Amino acid sequence: MKKISTGLYSLFWTQFFGALNDNLFKSALVLLITYKNISLFGLSPASMVAFCGGIFILPFFLISATSGQLADKLDKIWLSIKIKEAEVLISLLGALGLFLQNYYLMIFVLFLLGLQSTFFGPIKYALIPRYTKTEHLVFGNALISSGTFLAILLGTIIGGIAAGIDDNYWPLVVLLLSIAFLGLYYARKLQSQKNKELPMSSESIHVNWNFFTSTRDILKLIFIDSERAHLIIGLSWFWFMGAGLLSLLPLIAKNIFHGSEAVATIMLFTFTLGMGIGPFILEKICKGRIFTSIIPLSLILMTLVIFDLAYVIKAASTFSSELGNHLSIAEFFKLNLSFRTSVDLLLLSLFGGMFTVTQFAQLQSKTFETELSRIVAGNNIVNAAAMVLVSILLMIFHGSSFSLSFILGILGFFNVLMSMLLLNFYKNEFNNFLRF
Repeated sequence: MKKISTGLYSLFWTQFFGALNDNLFKSALVLLITYKNISLFGLSPASMVAFCGGIFILPFFLISATSGQLADKLDKIWLSIKIKEAEVLISLLGALGLFLQNYYLMIFVLFLLGLQSTFFGPIKYALIPRYTKTEHLVFGNALISSGTFLAILLGTIIGGIAAGIDDNYWPLVVLLLSIAFLGLYYARKLQSQKNKELPMSSESIHVNWNFFTSTRDILKLIFIDSERAHLIIGLSWFWFMGAGLLSLLPLIAKNIFHGSEAVATIMLFTFTLGMGIGPFILEKICKGRIFTSIIPLSLILMTLVIFDLAYVIKAASTFSSELGNHLSIAEFFKLNLSFRTSVDLLLLSLFGGMFTVTQFAQLQSKTFETELSRIVAGNNIVNAAAMVLVSILLMIFHGSSFSLSFILGILGFFNVLMSMLLLNFYKNEFNNFLRF
């Protein structure tokens, strides 16, 4: 096991607690809206859940370009501290909304949490190379990536549990504030761990506050280089597939296997587990080196698993549960094909983790220090667009009454097309890998 630098250790916990708080509040709010039948803006509770997802991701469209410019212009650690101080204030505002049961205020808090995440995203990936040697970039990205996915999982589960306590919001409020203060604590520890040989800011960068022109300029910056463009397309494809598959998991658990919420949670856990351990397996195999041939190879393996999962879902849908509805986890694993489904989910996310970490490490190694935050911010814009696109496509597919196995098949076909594109771009590296 590699020795983790104190700077990378503090960065891990800073981003971990930030992601944990975001998902804790979002999960709690969605559950409260669902079970209290909250309707706002003329929207039904079901539509409100989708609206909350859109509100959280909206800042990534509107502010990412500006956040990237600020992260490159200003001292990144100073900016991290200010963002975490803002998170404490946002958490206090969220506590007020909970006690007042003011859902308009809570939705505004959700927007603010998305906003502070938008500002911090470019910073965390720009700081990884500062605290990690070049030959350990894969490990650094694996660590931060696994922490993010673990935080998402824990936040979703803990937020749901805390919101389920009948009209007692104190546990949720204590968690929100405690996590926010922990994030601030570790952000301040970054201050004493600066690499004095590297510049922390570039004051010559002009910050464009116009949403349209700043977004246009940052997209030009990321697509002007073909290798960078392919990396960002690949990273956005990861979020396209990930968001699509995550949205299908509850439906697979409920409609195919007749499972309870606990079954849906175990599927989510399995999917997240693979995303966390995949990058570390990759780092062990590659011994810290970046092999771009892994990018198309891991996507091909993902495609094979998606097709197998589609087959399994189709086969499982032909029989009815012998144990009734709302099966427990133990009852779920007594069903035919349940274990195979779990293995598919684990492998799918494991290869997905390899796919995304390789690209982030390559992006960091090929990007100048002074523009890395802007590149990451531009990547966030494209990622957000990809997640919105897959949501729209799935709404169309569900509206057309496509079966879940057929939808998975379509996603697998999309993956084949993307695999062909990436194979063409990385054909030399892939051929060398096969000869090796």
